[in-house]
Amino acid sequence: MSAKPRKRFVIGIAGSSGSGKTTFANRIIDDCRKAGIPSQMFSLDNYYQPLDHLSLQERQAYNFDHPEAIDFNLALEHLRELCQGRVIRQPVYDFTVHTRKRRAIPRRPTDLIVVEGLYALYPADLLALYDYKLFVSTGLATAILRRVERDISERGRTVENARHQILSSVLPMYETFVRPTQKNAHFSINWEGEEIPDKATEGIVRMLRDHFR
Repeated sequence: MSAKPRKRFVIGIAGSSGSGKTTFANRIIDDCRKAGIPSQMFSLDNYYQPLDHLSLQERQAYNFDHPEAIDFNLALEHLRELCQGRVIRQPVYDFTVHTRKRRAIPRRPTDLIVVEGLYALYPADLLALYDYKLFVSTGLATAILRRVERDISERGRTVENARHQILSSVLPMYETFVRPTQKNAHFSINWEGEEIPDKATEGIVRMLRDHFR
């Protein structure tokens, strides 16, 4: 008699831009893999809308911090397929030119799927797929500094571009759309400083070990 397949576990992690949610999600995945739990990241950053129809100048002015910037339909379709044990071809977003690359990456289902993104706790359809929901709360000064550093070093923005984006879209969108999703979380993690909150990751990994035992 064949063994019953283990139920997949899906965690949603949201927080402000620069909150450290990606680092926190990666820590959970690394610790779970060490514990023998096959795990993967499902980043909503891969699901920004394709903007090939716009000029580069128009793309640079685009509000990527608004929920409409995310292709939730495709993200939901792909997450459901992974949960059902199917392989997906995940888009790759090129933040230096602000649109999708032509290639896609095959992703196979794993026992643990960690959905991470600014709006991971925003749409009701996504919330319905999660077994556990987390919100990473970080002081805005720390988050903004991290955001500026990332945009300059990884996404080809100038200091002036980054500053303008923070004032015109990052902060207004956080207050209007992102921060209210904190109420959807099972647990909020207050992360100040540079060190990852070990107690929080240890508790989550312990919970997952018990689930997959």
